[in-house]
Amino acid sequence: MPNEPVDSLLLIVDSETKAARLIKALEPEKYKFEVIYDLEKTSFHYSGQTPALAILWFSYSSPDALDNLKALVQQIHQLGGQTELPVLLIVDQDGTQFIEPGFKLGVVDILSRPIHPLVLRQRVRLLLQAKRTELAEERFRTVADFTYDWEYWKGVNGQLLYNSPACLRITGYPPQRFLEDPAWLLGIVHPADREMMEQHFIQEESDQEVYSLDFRVITSRNEERWIGHVCQPVYSQSQKFIGRRVGNRDISDRKAAEENMIRSERLAAIGKLTASLAHEINNPLQAMYSSVELLTQFSLDPEEQKKYLHITYRELERLMKITRGILDFSRPGFGKLELTQLKSVVEQALFLASNQMKTSGVTFRLDFSGDLEPVLIMPDQIKQVCLNLIINALEHMTEGGSLTICARQTGNHQRISFTDTGPGIEAADLNKIFDPFFSTKEEGTGLGLAISQEIMSRHQGKISAESELGKGATFTLDLPVNPQEEENQSEWVI
Repeated sequence: MPNEPVDSLLLIVDSETKAARLIKALEPEKYKFEVIYDLEKTSFHYSGQTPALAILWFSYSSPDALDNLKALVQQIHQLGGQTELPVLLIVDQDGTQFIEPGFKLGVVDILSRPIHPLVLRQRVRLLLQAKRTELAEERFRTVADFTYDWEYWKGVNGQLLYNSPACLRITGYPPQRFLEDPAWLLGIVHPADREMMEQHFIQEESDQEVYSLDFRVITSRNEERWIGHVCQPVYSQSQKFIGRRVGNRDISDRKAAEENMIRSERLAAIGKLTASLAHEINNPLQAMYSSVELLTQFSLDPEEQKKYLHITYRELERLMKITRGILDFSRPGFGKLELTQLKSVVEQALFLASNQMKTSGVTFRLDFSGDLEPVLIMPDQIKQVCLNLIINALEHMTEGGSLTICARQTGNHQRISFTDTGPGIEAADLNKIFDPFFSTKEEGTGLGLAISQEIMSRHQGKISAESELGKGATFTLDLPVNPQEEENQSEWVI
């Protein structure tokens, strides 16, 4: 029995490193490989076995590179002779603007980095299978059934012909739900986006353009998810319009990252604006503070003098506390990174708060596992974070209570949790407690947790809070043990 023919793949990249990554990922499939390294060539000459598929790793991100992409795809198509050579396009994370024009240029599929080798192998395998399939409907069904994204296919009249299994993972509804009731494609759309999507569905039936937009859906579990939606026309070999292929990607994590980035920029802006103001008012405040301290030593009309000066004294202390907090918040990173045992840092913070802990009637318990490795931190900064959390807990337990500080290591991360038995935090406030100037205490500045979050960000770590009203609160610090090691572990991902 003759051996099965071995497919040949044409890799078009701009470096030997990228070619090596692709070959390593696809090597288990026993393909033959030919490589073209120059993305700037005006024409390609290919004399080997006609490739079954071309993989183009397009590493540019500038919109000006669109003409380059167009020329490359056209040249690759011509390598297939009478039948266009199919192209799988790989783009970097910051090159997603090429997805829509890529489909317009006739690219059969597009992957956005990072890509796990198993995903790449599966996608190439399915594209090669689809290439051997004559019927267009079967071709799209075969590929879409195994894609991670939710895909569906509409016929010429807009009827829903196919719906991939991935819709269950993204929406919570099975494929049949939409096939039986196509109007449910609009029914799951978030009310705020429904009018926009309704107009889009009308528009896509009236022309043959490629569309790309983002919208929200409400899942069967009543969760809100963001969807990246791309729909493109599908044509037969005779260039007859036969429907639309639609890809829906869950981009909720990306949207959350964008929101966090916006919040970070807002915090940075607040820090920069208030820093200049704090420098200007801090010196006169110091002078006023000293003057009030001297005036309290005079004996003229002592009761009235003490009464009003004490009020002034107390408010000046509060203003100085605010300005110090603003300066700390806006100051760039400082200190030296050192390998440090977190237990010693926590113990130092507890020592600083020991007097307040005694007067408040709060007991504490340390629960540190014995296998904790030293972490690379700026000890004084992490001590400030721990002290902030300890003092916050004490101030919320006015009638006594307990504070449990627990530390565990999971893989390349150490997590320290601070759990108190105070009144807890209202659900509506949990999303605000890390915002500058937001405080649940009457005399709080609202800067302690914002500063703590900034410090954790400098350490590539995170701070989070969990609470249920009446059942206390838990603040958790998550720090990488070795950030460089974690970065290296992802090198094998394409």
